[in-house]
Amino acid sequence: MGSCNSTIGAMLLEICVTELEDTANSTQTMITTPHPIVQESSHPYVDDVTLRGHVRLPGADALRVEFDRRCSTERRHDPLQIMDGSGRIIATRSGREWSDWSSELRVPGDELRWTFTSDSSVNGWGWRFTVYPVASARGAGASGTSAGSDRRVLSQPSMEMVTCLLDKRLYAAADRALMARLAAALAQCSQLSFLSASQRMWALQRLHCLLVGEDAKAEAVASQLQELKAPDSALGSLLEELPQALLRQYEYEDGSVRAGLHLMHSDFFKVLVALACDLELDKLPILSDSHKWSWFRRYCHASRVAKALVHRTPLPMSFCMEVRKKLSTGELHHEDDEEYLEHERHTIFRKEHDEQLLVWLNRRPEDWTLSWAGSGTIYGWGHNHRGQLGGVEGAKVKTPIACEALSTLRPVQLAGGEQTLFAVTADGKVYATGYGAGGRLGIGGTDSVLVPTLLESIQQVFIKKVAVNSGGKHCLALSADSDVYSWGEGDDGKLGHGNRQSYETPKLIEALQGYEIVDIACGGAHSAAITASGHLYTWGKGRYGRLGHGDSEDQLKPKLVEALLGYKVVDVACGSGDAQTLCITDDDNVWSWGDGDYGKLGRGGSDGCKIPMKIESLAGLGVVKVECGSQFSVALTRSGSVYTWGKGDYHRLGHGSGDHVRRPKKVAALQGKKIVSIATGSLHCVACSDEGEVFTWGDNDEGQLGDGTTNAIQRPRLVTHLQTNAKKITSVACGSAHTLAWSTSQGGGGAGGTGGGRVPPSPPLEYDLLRDVPARALHGRLLLLHHFAELVCPCIAMFPISGADSLHQLRSILVYGIKEATFRKVVQATMVRDKHHGPVIELNRLQVKRSRSRGGLAGVDGMKSVFGQMVSKLPLLTSETLALPHRVWKVEFVGESVDDCGGGYSESIAEMCDELQNGSLPLLIPTPNGRDESGANRDCFILNPRANSCLHLNMFRFLGVLMGIAIRTGSPLSLSLAEPVWKQLAGMELTPADLTEIDREYVPGLLCIRDAAPEEQLFQNLEMPFSTPSASGNDVPLSTRYKRITYENRLEYVRLALNFRLHEFDEQVKAVRDGMSRVVPVPLLSLFSGYELETMVCGSPDIPLSLLKSVATYKGIDYSAPLIQWFWEVMEEFTNQERSLFLRFVWGRTRLPRTIADFRGRDFVIQILDKYSPPDHFLPESYTCFFLLKMPRYSCKHVLQQKLKYAIHFCKSIDKDEYARVAMAGDLAVSSSSDAESDPEMDSSN
Repeated sequence: MGSCNSTIGAMLLEICVTELEDTANSTQTMITTPHPIVQESSHPYVDDVTLRGHVRLPGADALRVEFDRRCSTERRHDPLQIMDGSGRIIATRSGREWSDWSSELRVPGDELRWTFTSDSSVNGWGWRFTVYPVASARGAGASGTSAGSDRRVLSQPSMEMVTCLLDKRLYAAADRALMARLAAALAQCSQLSFLSASQRMWALQRLHCLLVGEDAKAEAVASQLQELKAPDSALGSLLEELPQALLRQYEYEDGSVRAGLHLMHSDFFKVLVALACDLELDKLPILSDSHKWSWFRRYCHASRVAKALVHRTPLPMSFCMEVRKKLSTGELHHEDDEEYLEHERHTIFRKEHDEQLLVWLNRRPEDWTLSWAGSGTIYGWGHNHRGQLGGVEGAKVKTPIACEALSTLRPVQLAGGEQTLFAVTADGKVYATGYGAGGRLGIGGTDSVLVPTLLESIQQVFIKKVAVNSGGKHCLALSADSDVYSWGEGDDGKLGHGNRQSYETPKLIEALQGYEIVDIACGGAHSAAITASGHLYTWGKGRYGRLGHGDSEDQLKPKLVEALLGYKVVDVACGSGDAQTLCITDDDNVWSWGDGDYGKLGRGGSDGCKIPMKIESLAGLGVVKVECGSQFSVALTRSGSVYTWGKGDYHRLGHGSGDHVRRPKKVAALQGKKIVSIATGSLHCVACSDEGEVFTWGDNDEGQLGDGTTNAIQRPRLVTHLQTNAKKITSVACGSAHTLAWSTSQGGGGAGGTGGGRVPPSPPLEYDLLRDVPARALHGRLLLLHHFAELVCPCIAMFPISGADSLHQLRSILVYGIKEATFRKVVQATMVRDKHHGPVIELNRLQVKRSRSRGGLAGVDGMKSVFGQMVSKLPLLTSETLALPHRVWKVEFVGESVDDCGGGYSESIAEMCDELQNGSLPLLIPTPNGRDESGANRDCFILNPRANSCLHLNMFRFLGVLMGIAIRTGSPLSLSLAEPVWKQLAGMELTPADLTEIDREYVPGLLCIRDAAPEEQLFQNLEMPFSTPSASGNDVPLSTRYKRITYENRLEYVRLALNFRLHEFDEQVKAVRDGMSRVVPVPLLSLFSGYELETMVCGSPDIPLSLLKSVATYKGIDYSAPLIQWFWEVMEEFTNQERSLFLRFVWGRTRLPRTIADFRGRDFVIQILDKYSPPDHFLPESYTCFFLLKMPRYSCKHVLQQKLKYAIHFCKSIDKDEYARVAMAGDLAVSSSSDAESDPEMDSSN
């Protein structure tokens, strides 16, 4: 009403402002309201104690209790009871989750009592609560007959009324003065301690909208800000105190969020940080340089880019420059290209373009692998005694050979160490291969591995870079969150954890948290890290001054190199042995320090130094990269020249002699070549030119120079074996005595001179919006969105889940791989790893068949089904059990001899998925399109809106638990739910278009009613009841007021009908999400679309054989043998349904995980046995617990095909009596019918 009538609007706004001012100026309330009182336990609380307390606040009508977010006690044995003054228990609080404490608690009267009891079991932080008075409406000063009069009540200011009335649509009727008064009153109310936290936060939110809104009134308020900011004004006071209030709140909450105790920052903090960001407080001098504000600067940068993308406003220039720098690194664009900035233009890329681009990336990643800086073929050569070349045959490889296992990973970085190799993939995962001594591989244990192996402990952390010295036995990893992890040998404190211990798996360097690390480096006994502001930190062995601190002391934790303050460090390299350290600063200088033997510091002579000193001969030469080998140093300039200096034996310097060189000297043999990538081993070097040529020189005792010999090479020499293959090399890497080179799959520069095949292919037909956009612009835009996701995801805990500029609005423009890694990092932090499985649960599958002998439900409400039996066992699944990374329960099938080593568990889940969709349970029903055999999603299911009893809702909760387990463990479910269901489970609201996806006739029918003319037959002759069909097919009355649809009430009917259908599943969706919340962080599902959530729960509905091949290993046969080739040819010929049956037969699952990493290191093993005679009379066997397929040595492809088909169709369930051992009677069996006749009870799965 106020928005339609300016007079009414102005009156309502004046009332709101007056009420706020009266509240702020209500001295009587402040005087008569008692101060809040805090009660708390010790932290952590002590065992075996009983505490009691009493709080009384005279004059209060009631008491409001707010608990500290850190509250944590043992749930069952350490309860805190809150009672009223009479001793009646009002509430009992305990537990380790914020949800156990967060609900509002009010105690009637002016006093409360509490009791806390603890036992000798595990305790926690304890508890702390604040008691606030709920002030009497009469006022303590009221007296006599006027105390409860209407006049007295109405004369009191009411925040409740203002929160209901104040709406930004009223601002249109206000003048500038009234808006300024509103801002001042809101600022005052946000600081009133006697208001509740929710009321103060509401005031802050309204003030935020008022000050930084997009309408003209906000600009009017902004123009008066200088007056309002006067120090003695409420707004001035608020803005003056805001930075410190924000910092205090951050420091209070940050520990709990980082430790995983709380998923997100509080709503209060989110309001504060958004307000501070929009007021540009990060640009204040007091905040700009301080390390303790680095988190705020990162948030502001991410938030502004997010707003620009959501509202399609100009992108911040600093962000654009970061993206341009990445593009120039890939040499895909050039500044003088007309199309260089197309990727930044919202006129070309609307939101729909961005969404379609990311869907393309997600659903067809192979189209983008090369364009995303991923490698094609990887070549390796040199020392391979420990398998450091990642699966290549031979201990000493003298010429380049393709490393297939590495190439499959398509890494974006390779780094070699002392007989080790690390690979970082585009999705932020790290793989290691080679020598495992001292835990240097980071995979746990000290065993060596011959093939790239995932570092599982950090697989949920998005790693951007790995650093290891070519002669080093420890490693660093830098995450997208700017966290640094270290592992390996810990001598001299080089791991940075404050001790000298070795670690076999990555451990976070806590001392570097919050420093916004952008680069890392490792030496043999020391380490270094660079911050975004260009500060250099070093730690580890201090001998010879290699740390640059002016002394020779070891540093067990990172320490700032103070001598470089005032300079911005952009690159650093650390040596091994009697080591040196080099760095580059942005003023075009190179610095060196540490041991000076052989002149490796580059200043002439052999003197060392303990603080950084410039190498004058390199000043102004444009050095962009420095490297340290064993007793020598290397520099690469922007123009492509290479300089070396230091120890000269083994020809490691490439100058043609073994003389030591004490000042940087250009490598003459590379004159005329523009070198773009260089790497150093212990005693050799490798360089790559812009034309894809690879040059090597130095020691060659292990064949590391790739020329087919073991003779040292004095000067850089072309690796001719790579030229013969006509491969364009783009990058090189070295380990101690092994070498690697990346090759793209296309030779030459490609169309448009982009090089490396990095331009994406033409968009597939379904991505119609992108087909007219140039390929360069698509690549640039994807890189921009990728960089945006890298900025936002580390700050996710600070963004609101819903509302303006929230995670909900960002979900469709965040790269799936990055947000999934962020989500899984949170999940990983809550994993319980000290158990092999959860409780042992008995399941009776025999009763299921008996209960469904006539079809229909398996017992009453399906409770005799395997799913129903699990629902009854739900109390056994504790929060600790649900946090297991693998088997959440162990199965004992009644009357079946199955020893569950994992196969029984997988089989129980597969059975439950079948039951959900075969009519055994009332939870899922076919879509209306499926019932009518028309439209989309005919083969899919939806939640049954009629299943709404307490039992049904509990069953839906268990369905949510199953989905959460699938996400946490990476074990996909075989569920065919319509996409609108997944949208709702992801926290998205349904739209009319979603209804059409499952019921194509419904929305058109409503539109027909809405648009019908009064004289049409629709209203004249048809008696249409005022009801609507639900998704389950039954009629639901929409109103008690109307009996039938008329022309006059048709709009009301359409509104009610549409609203009903859009929300009819709400109760069931809430139950499922409640179940999921027991296993995974449901609020973070706001990051994902419905399709993405389906992928996380169900894996890919397609079964790509390339993925299965990548995890296949072979026993008793070579992978190139004809039998194996026949097997894969048969699998290629299988339909997707048959492949699904095969997976069920061999693994107890019907879908593959989405990526190699989700296999969690489990291989698909094919074992060929010769004990079967004659082999063609036997079926294949499977061991689902071990993902193992055993096959006889079949004589031909046809026999293999028939035997495998029979097995997957008729032996698809775990053996109910014994492991498979089926001998086929008769002659050579070539058809499934002859197999069936021979032995009707064949079952080859266990």
